[in-house]
Amino acid sequence: MNTRRKQLILVWGLVAVLAVIIGVEETRRAQQIEVSSTRSEKFLLPVPLEQIGALEILRKGQLHRFERDETGAWLYHGQQDEANAAAHSHRADPRVASTIAQAITMFSRTQKEQPIPLKPGQDEYGVSRPDILVMAYPLKGNDPVLRLAVGTVSPDGYSRYVLPVGANEAVTIAEYQITNLVAMVDAVGQRPAASPPANTAPSGGANRGR
Repeated sequence: MNTRRKQLILVWGLVAVLAVIIGVEETRRAQQIEVSSTRSEKFLLPVPLEQIGALEILRKGQLHRFERDETGAWLYHGQQDEANAAAHSHRADPRVASTIAQAITMFSRTQKEQPIPLKPGQDEYGVSRPDILVMAYPLKGNDPVLRLAVGTVSPDGYSRYVLPVGANEAVTIAEYQITNLVAMVDAVGQRPAASPPANTAPSGGANRGR
């Protein structure tokens, strides 16, 4: 009887220890998940890339949308301006998926360089009337996690003035980050020239046999 009681005490003691270990591990995992949902303030993008589902770039009056498909691969969704609204479609092209992924991955690593105080009524950095706007959207939800007005290039040519919409001051970032986004738009945003129908007769062929 004493032996059985000792065995039960030992078993329940192990169960208690195991419960404590599981509780500590679950708390640690929950803390890791909470931390992973935000990023250091040094990064321009406030959330990790894994939580971004779409990126829109407004340039020269045309809105270009890049988004993930059901497998997580990036694709070009087409120009969203009025002139192309009726004809736009998903263009899941594996040949350019890596180009999109590389550019957006690099952009997700953008770090803030120098805060720039803004003078009321002045736009010396080009952020009040930007030529380029960038919007990043989460995987779930329609509200952007980042709206960025892209201003002019710094005098030394290495930085770009940008203003996160709602911020009290502009910041500088590496100029090549914006260059890469523009290059991505140019690379995948151009519609291929239409091919002639297969049954189009060669020049002069319409008069043959007459």
